[in-house]
Amino acid sequence: MQNIDNIKEAVFACVDGSKFSEAVCDYALEIAEQLQLPLVLLNTIEHPNASSMTDFSGNLSLGEREDLLEELSEEDAVKNRLTRTTGKELLSSLKAKILTKGYTNVITLQRHGTLYENLNDFKKKLRVVLFGVSGMGSLNEEIEIGAQVEDIIRDIDAPIILVNKDYTPIQKIMIAFNGASGSVRALEEVSASPMFAKDIKRYIVTVDKNIQKAQELTLQAKDLIKDLSLNCQYLPKKGDPLESLLNSITNNNIDILAIGSYSHGKIKSALFGSFTTKLIKDVKIPLIILK
Repeated sequence: MQNIDNIKEAVFACVDGSKFSEAVCDYALEIAEQLQLPLVLLNTIEHPNASSMTDFSGNLSLGEREDLLEELSEEDAVKNRLTRTTGKELLSSLKAKILTKGYTNVITLQRHGTLYENLNDFKKKLRVVLFGVSGMGSLNEEIEIGAQVEDIIRDIDAPIILVNKDYTPIQKIMIAFNGASGSVRALEEVSASPMFAKDIKRYIVTVDKNIQKAQELTLQAKDLIKDLSLNCQYLPKKGDPLESLLNSITNNNIDILAIGSYSHGKIKSALFGSFTTKLIKDVKIPLIILK
């Protein structure tokens, strides 16, 4: 059986049992098959921040405090065992599903700590990272950006795919291009790398308030695509970037969107400006983010 220590790079599917875990696994399988790389199913166990029991130890005698602290410790231990067991069952179920589809190069991995911490531990092995845009902490139907998403996007260099819907095969990709370094990398990754099959249709959308500027960006994008055999369609648009992107996705039945982002060191608010945040919340298809 292949061990995580013995592989150079892999596609990492981060699963926690939330509503997008199966879709994350399915999209990761499609990409792992295309790249011919191991698929790692990663389940992380975060230690509980607080017990469900109120800690009144400050108002108790020494013996009573010791009894309460022991009880709280036992409760946390029970929660941890249940979380580990549930995670292992999830990994086993997802792996079995992958094996039935004929893909055997799959590794299951359960680790303690936050997802951010674990991805940083494996950052040299990450070829592509996939996870749900909202995790177990999001209990309502509205899409919410998971608490760790911003930190992961800021610090992880590998392509990151945020999954926000049930799996459908990828047949049409849209790349948002504005000439910045992140969008250049997004264009190159989606057009030049084998992450997606050649016969998949690629839409390159450029948006500016000045249509001439949008057309100039289209010409720049064409120059960057070296493989002339790719099926590309160019969509220069005049108008608001967010509205134009969302309309173009709907009008062309796009399956996945690729965008670039800036890296601004450790300044959290610099990465997630209003445009990126609104796009993640409003887009109804998976999103590839590169920086």
